[in-house]
Amino acid sequence: MSLFGQSDWPVYGHDPGGQRYSPLTQITPKNVGNLERAWTFHSGKAGSQVTPVVVGGIMYITAPNGIYALEPETGKVLWKYAFASVVTRRGLAYWPGDSRIHARVFASAGSDLVALDVTTGKPAPGFGDEGFVDMKRGVLGDLEDARLTMASPPTVYKDIVITGSNNNEPAPSTGAYGDIRGWDARTGKLIWTFHTVLRKGEPGNDTWAGESWKNRSGVNNWGFMTVDVERGLVFIPLGAPTSDFYGADRHGNGLYGNSLVALEAATGKLRWHQQLVHHDL
Repeated sequence: MSLFGQSDWPVYGHDPGGQRYSPLTQITPKNVGNLERAWTFHSGKAGSQVTPVVVGGIMYITAPNGIYALEPETGKVLWKYAFASVVTRRGLAYWPGDSRIHARVFASAGSDLVALDVTTGKPAPGFGDEGFVDMKRGVLGDLEDARLTMASPPTVYKDIVITGSNNNEPAPSTGAYGDIRGWDARTGKLIWTFHTVLRKGEPGNDTWAGESWKNRSGVNNWGFMTVDVERGLVFIPLGAPTSDFYGADRHGNGLYGNSLVALEAATGKLRWHQQLVHHDL
């Protein structure tokens, strides 16, 4: 049974499978041409590419300068949480909470995965370090620092927040790994990690000649994931290895570059993959 109402739009694509279909019937092909603008919201910062999430009569959006809760009928700001770092431009993910924990929205600000309590608009207590988890931990390889954030919102499966990343694509060749990870929605604890660039000793590492896998950036999910809730699978499109325009330092097919992978959403275990382009340039 769904936790959401008929008029809710709780996920970027309406449902975890990304069907983008609304059952609402008030607006039809016959009357859509008569629509008039009811209100306009200005965040004060350009660059938002968000598709709003609407749950329980409240609209949640991101802009580069913060996360907002709005009244959908009027555009009135119910709360705002501002960040010094740039926030995920394409939206956020909603988790309905449970009998003990209020619902939360998840997005990224800089390299942090952020959880806000929707009842207060403030960082969620008990999640990571006062509402923040540093996503750079575990993906920098031998590098002291590298760029990492999220261009798109995470995906929620049950009580797991699944993240991709926007790393050093398209250049330089080295940078943060594009690992896919699952985090506990309550505590922020890392539950599982899927290596998008196979490390030494892992099956498929030999598709990277020599040590060309080492500190290889790209091979990341910077877009959107979809979830088959019934089967417990998350489908993840992965981009090219870095650099996009030069591959002489990474001979071989380079799994999982340019691949569609299906993972068990609860564990991160690979169910299947299809590499669509080998050694992309």
